[in-house]
Amino acid sequence: MAKREKAVLQGKREKTLKLKKLRVKRRNVLILAIAMFIANVAFGMAFPYLSVYMRLLGASMFMVGLLSVTFNLTSTLFQYPFGWLSDSTGNRKTFIAFGLLSFAVLYSLMAFVSSSLGVLFLRTLQGVFGSAMMPAHSALISELSTRAGSIFGLFNSIENAGFMVGNFLGSVIVSYLGIRKLFIVSGVLLFLSAGVVLLIRERPMGRRSLLGMILVQEGRESWRATVRGSAFKKLMRGHLGIFYITVFLVMVASGQFYSVSSVYFKETFGEWSIGVIFGIESLAAALTGYSLGKLIDRYGAKRFYLLAIAGYAVAFLLYAFVKNVWLVFGVAFLSGVKWVMTINSTSAYVAQNVKVSERAQGMGLLNAMMSLGWVVGPLLGGYLAGISFELDFVSTLIPLGLAFVLALRLPE
Repeated sequence: MAKREKAVLQGKREKTLKLKKLRVKRRNVLILAIAMFIANVAFGMAFPYLSVYMRLLGASMFMVGLLSVTFNLTSTLFQYPFGWLSDSTGNRKTFIAFGLLSFAVLYSLMAFVSSSLGVLFLRTLQGVFGSAMMPAHSALISELSTRAGSIFGLFNSIENAGFMVGNFLGSVIVSYLGIRKLFIVSGVLLFLSAGVVLLIRERPMGRRSLLGMILVQEGRESWRATVRGSAFKKLMRGHLGIFYITVFLVMVASGQFYSVSSVYFKETFGEWSIGVIFGIESLAAALTGYSLGKLIDRYGAKRFYLLAIAGYAVAFLLYAFVKNVWLVFGVAFLSGVKWVMTINSTSAYVAQNVKVSERAQGMGLLNAMMSLGWVVGPLLGGYLAGISFELDFVSTLIPLGLAFVLALRLPE
């Protein structure tokens, strides 16, 4: 009888513990969702006007391209090391909050610079310190549910909803207060989001020694960070290596287009159109993100990734040749769908193919490949757009076609 009672009590304790863990997870989902919504309102306000701000300060189209190059180069350098540190310490929220706080300070400072070089310098620093957020953010999301596609879809919908609100608010703020005030408002919102993130409750995890890591030294030619005993070499082998290469190629095309798109929209349709077009892209992503995530869980990440690559090609071709602003709004909706499909499918693919202990490194490498693509793409975009925007947009079919062919080889 005593053994039976003991077993019943043990079962009750285990059930209580499971319910407690579930409540903590749900609370963390809510807190992170609120923080990321606020943060993406700020990003949606500031990001579309960075290149326009550069032009107002006298920058050439090539300098506009460098704005994306420097940010994504430094982001590429530091995302993987920050991901490794997050895995090593078992800490997610501190890295997320630090990254958001860095964005807040540096966006606020942009309001006070008087030259395009000052904006370029501050954007470069955002790439360094802001990159602390991305790997930990992706890893934390993947740890909140066993259904990777659905949880990434949920957060992509929430974050794109925030970005959409920021896009539309940005247009209003620029019209009435000017671009400089826009960056200050963005900074305040990012300060708020960093504080909200710190309310997340994390379970203590075992720590590994950090002595095995060799950080990038000042002035070293290579962008790589060497991590002794890390998952880097394993992640770049076999089908995962091919996958990461395809992500790089897709982001080369993305960088070619988006690094100059704000200037193109301003010159073609007027400054008012910038926030509206980006807002419609974000609206499409917000509306479809969760449902696409559930479909990815059901049918597999690979087929949706292939569909997303094709979506890039169609969207960029239409942007090149459609000159009616009302039709462009339709193109923007399609473009938003292809983006959320890309981020959902690639994040789910990593989550499903990389073990939990190396998850932040896998996500960090995914973000690094995206950033590296945005180093190469804007260089091409800034040069080709100086000749013709249409030439730049059509030429994105080259990296997209190569990525599609390579992605066909990926296992389901």
